[in-house]
Amino acid sequence: MTSRLSSLRAQLVAAQQELPRLLELCFGRQPLLPGSLYILRRKCGKPNCRCTRGDLHESTVLSYRGQGRPQNVSPPPEQIDAVRKMTDEYRRVRQARAEFVRWQRKLLTLLDALESARVQLGEAEFQKGRSAAKKTRSSRR
Repeated sequence: MTSRLSSLRAQLVAAQQELPRLLELCFGRQPLLPGSLYILRRKCGKPNCRCTRGDLHESTVLSYRGQGRPQNVSPPPEQIDAVRKMTDEYRRVRQARAEFVRWQRKLLTLLDALESARVQLGEAEFQKGRSAAKKTRSSRR
């Protein structure tokens, strides 16, 4: 039983050491922009255009939920790099948050297991004390 307690404590210490790394991922100061930047390829509809032969028109589009509904916006070419950095940073922070939630669940599972093992240990000691007390009472009679 004590080896199980030691193992659980060691796992808790290891989990605790992960926390600074997880938090560091979320401490950035860069602005975040929820959304995805992608290249949209399409035909314009003019009968003699190059796009009718398969060479589609391309434009960079930001897809995001603005004002509560999905929107597709074409950012100006000079903003594309900045928008890409903000959307990439947003995705990185969201992934860090998901990892933090998994870490938190793992930590709670370990704490529950440690509590359960300590309760079992306490109950065993209590039962030993009760049986020892019964023996002394029965020998007095």
